[in-house]
This record gives sequence, C-alpha cells and structure tokens, in this order.
Amino acid sequence: MKLLQNSDWNNLMKDYAYITLSSLLTALAVNCFFQCTGLAPGGITGLAIIFSLITGIPVSSMTLCISVPLLILATVLLGKSFGIKTLYITLMTPVCMSLVPTIDLFAMFPGVPQLVILIIASVLGGLLVGAAIGIALNHDCATGGTDVIALLIQYFFKFLKLSVILFVLDGSVVIASGFISGNFMIAVLSLFSLLIIIRTIKYTTSLKTA
Repeated sequence: MKLLQNSDWNNLMKDYAYITLSSLLTALAVNCFFQCTGLAPGGITGLAIIFSLITGIPVSSMTLCISVPLLILATVLLGKSFGIKTLYITLMTPVCMSLVPTIDLFAMFPGVPQLVILIIASVLGGLLVGAAIGIALNHDCATGGTDVIALLIQYFFKFLKLSVILFVLDGSVVIASGFISGNFMIAVLSLFSLLIIIRTIKYTTSLKTA
C-alpha cells in the first residue's frame, strides 16, 4: 500500500512538473514572440478584448468574467483533478510571465525586415504555445484558455475533434480582432501561427498514445 501511495505521489509530482513547464513555454511565447509583434492567435485574452470593446468592461475584468465560470463548469463536468490542475496552470502562467524577460525583436534585429521577424515570431511562438497546450492535455488539464472551452464542447459533442474545435474558436477570435483593429497583416500571420499551434498540439498529444 505504501508503494502504491509513493507511486501516486511521484506521478502527481511528475504531472505538476510538466504543467509548470507548460506555463513556462506559454510565457516564453508571449514575452519573446507575441507581445512585441502584436501577434495574437486567439485565446481567452483575444476574446476578452472583443467583448470589452462591445461592452466597455475592462479587459482584465472581462478575462475574469470569462475564465472563472469556465473553470467552475470544467471542474464540475471534467473532474476536480482537472479543475485543480487547470487552476494551477492558470495562476502559474502569469508568474512565469513576470519572471521571463520581455524581448523586443524589432529593436534586437533592426536590420531585419519587419515581415521576416513577424513570420519567424509566428512560427516559433506557435510551436511554443502548441507544445504548452499539448503538454497540458497530456496531463489531464488545460492552459486556462480556449482549450477549456474546446474540451467542454467536446464533452457534449464527442464526435468533434479537439483540434477542429480549437481552430474554429481561435480562428473566429483572430478574424474578429482583425476586423476590429483593421490590421489584416497581423490577423493573417496570427492565423498562420494558429495553424502551427494546432499541428503542434496534434503532434504533442500523439506522443502520449504512441
């Protein structure tokens, strides 16, 4: 019995080590590739920005208004363990973002055309976010973003693929943001980054079943 308890404890610690890594990867993507370039491949924040523009509620408050009910509903439907891990990763990601230095790629590489920097940032940022979400899913939680919404939708409509739900959700956010901001170049590159995220999620989650 003691060995079983030790095994369970080791598995739990392994899970939290991996989901901490997921938070770190998300922080690297945001601080090093997305924040300085303005790329935003969907997510709860993008959704909050859109609703904030419609309602006038601050983005930070709108993010909480969306995230908290989703987390509660996910905990009820997908289990307490899922809810606790997702809450942990939701709180850990801002901590990691505060520790990871923000990089201005345009200032760092002044001689490189902006379009080249944007393309590189969309690829590398997409790989990092895709890996972060994939790792979280492999350890039975979500990153607290639109992946929570996608998992809830899949709970009711099990025939739908998670990757398809994520692409539709985040793609809709990106397109809406593009119309609102008027910056269609950023919207197109954000969609490109989203495609990379989806492909990386599919590859990362396939490693669990391989």
